[in-house]
Amino acid sequence: MQESFVNDRLDRRLKHEIAGLFGSPRNLGVLALLAFLAGLSGPFGTYEAFSPLARHLYWVLVVIGTATAGHVTGTTVEHLLGRLNWPVLPRLLAAAALTAQPVFGVVVVMLLGFGFRPDGEDLLVLYAQCAAVVGCVTVLTFLAAQATGTRPHAPATPRILTRLPDAKRGRLIRLAAQDHYVEVITAGGRTLLPMRFRDAIAETAPETGAQVHRSHWVALHAVSGRCRLKDRNALRLCDGSTVPMGRKFRSLAREQGIS
Repeated sequence: MQESFVNDRLDRRLKHEIAGLFGSPRNLGVLALLAFLAGLSGPFGTYEAFSPLARHLYWVLVVIGTATAGHVTGTTVEHLLGRLNWPVLPRLLAAAALTAQPVFGVVVVMLLGFGFRPDGEDLLVLYAQCAAVVGCVTVLTFLAAQATGTRPHAPATPRILTRLPDAKRGRLIRLAAQDHYVEVITAGGRTLLPMRFRDAIAETAPETGAQVHRSHWVALHAVSGRCRLKDRNALRLCDGSTVPMGRKFRSLAREQGIS
């Protein structure tokens, strides 16, 4: 029973992280741009080693594979170490060190698939390159998340944000209940937390917002308008999502300025 529960949690988290990575148009655009630029410029010796078509295909596969492996590993490690209250610098270093390993594995598999057989020295250089890239991405992601979450007019940090990986922190947008989990959506991304919905709502202060449905809480600043969703009233949010609005929650939402 316990093993099944743990496997279910890991499966949920894996699906959630992959959906968060590829479910965002912005993320897809960034990955597509990286793959195109890498295929065009041919870094790390790939310009001479591949034909133009093979080079572009190689980098598309590498970007998709390493982004998936790196994102899932990095966010999971940061989440676990964050819950153990590790300081920021050791947490970032540990996340980068552990993330470099699956990223390196993906690159090696891709090289083998394209007919290359790197020797021991090549593998050491390749691993060093992967570690350097992962380290830079980890630091840049952290700095970007910090910048997003500390804008001049942003409110003080809600407690629930301290439960999130550094890369996923940003101004709180909404919460969504999913069985025994709560999905926290911020300007930095999405995170699934194992907690009760009412407890998550209690940790949103001082961000102003309201519960607008039995499974949804939204921040006031994130509401951009109203719409209809399957013949029901709904709210349109700044991240492009729509949230249903339950009848019995309308008065509470109006009190918080959401109408």
